Amino acid sequence: MFWKNTEVKIIKEIDTTDNWWCRSAVLFSVKNGKNTIVEKVSPFNKDYEYYLQLQLNGIPLVQGKFPEYSTCNGMLATGYGIENIGCPELETARTCMNSSFVNILNSAEKIKPLLGLLRDGYYALADTICFPSDGEGMFFYEVPNELKYYEAACYDYYCNWDYSCVKHFPMFLYPTQSASLINNERVEYYVQIMKTEDEPPRALAYHLYGFVNVLLDGHHKACAAASLGKYVRCLTIIPCDGYDFNRETLRRNISFKKSNPVIDKLIFAGLKTEPPKSMHYLDVYRQMDTDLDLSFRKFDLINKKIHYGKASYPTVRDIATLSNTINIKGLLPDFDQYEITKLVAEDTSDADRYLAAIMNWLSTTDPEAAYNLAISIVKRGPGFMRHDRLRSAFLYLVNVRNDEVEQLFVDYYLEYDGKEHDDIIDIVNSYWKSNVDLCNLS
Repeated sequence: MFWKNTEVKIIKEIDTTDNWWCRSAVLFSVKNGKNTIVEKVSPFNKDYEYYLQLQLNGIPLVQGKFPEYSTCNGMLATGYGIENIGCPELETARTCMNSSFVNILNSAEKIKPLLGLLRDGYYALADTICFPSDGEGMFFYEVPNELKYYEAACYDYYCNWDYSCVKHFPMFLYPTQSASLINNERVEYYVQIMKTEDEPPRALAYHLYGFVNVLLDGHHKACAAASLGKYVRCLTIIPCDGYDFNRETLRRNISFKKSNPVIDKLIFAGLKTEPPKSMHYLDVYRQMDTDLDLSFRKFDLINKKIHYGKASYPTVRDIATLSNTINIKGLLPDFDQYEITKLVAEDTSDADRYLAAIMNWLSTTDPEAAYNLAISIVKRGPGFMRHDRLRSAFLYLVNVRNDEVEQLFVDYYLEYDGKEHDDIIDIVNSYWKSNVDLCNLS
């Protein structure tokens, strides 16, 4: 029998200027792919939902059920432990991923054998910021071993405060390796590397749905990042999930038929780039698999409770607010102090949300800056700061143990007259785990 050789072609770099969550990316294509790392997608059922599995060698790594409507939350469940699935190409990629990061083109070339396991089509490989969290503030190894709704499992996050939607992009991680295999010495090894290297080794992920990545390799790196209270850099494989049409070109094309539109831009979870040639939209259409096994079996993946660090992870709400902040205020993730000072002086509910999101972001990227921002808000006091803003600052500081913070909490309590309920007092009281009445401390 004649077998065609798998071809993985690195086409070009993608402009990531407008995508704050991505440093660099490349467009690549797969021809005669081996279809062993593949999304299996069912047709819609009578409830307008479909099932999805990310499979490796025919075994589900992650399982999900998703609604037709993009702003509704989907459900995710663990699959089989990836360590129990033989895959030489993944083992080769792991060896490459454990060396220092050079650039995105270098990494793409090194892991070509793994990329050849994908279905035929166009993909992006992106150097992204990822949090070892479920998008709701929990450590990523806290996910249950059953179908569960996740706020991050939505294509468009609906911001009910301004009635806008934030389009999805890869941000949070879902594990595929059993927690029992996490080795503390290996975690500490990566902790030291992350402390000393500007370009530490990357983890490897697959963008499955919404804001959720599936972690293919790098569970120890993710735990090390968590213990440092930081995000982890991931090389993320992003399938093409959308396209744009050039309407002006279509109007001038006499032979154009509505049933045969030509693609102007390929979209990879927010990354946009021109296709390498004129493409029909069916060339990137998501394939449905009528033979998908819809039975969801519980696998013993999460069989050990582990905790690393006390990172306060941003939630998908924080990320959506942060994206709006960047789009509206023109701020970057490494926020300019002058712009933050202007936000602090701004007496609006929008500024309250922006500052809360910025504090949560800085808590895992620049804890000292987050601390200084929270302190500056609390020190100005309730006479000068809006209540919601003060509450956000106290929520951040409640996990900080030092004399300065303790004195601020004591001062706030002593100034409280008790005439009206103040939810900040509940936060203040929770600062002392022994629940000692603050009156006894004065």
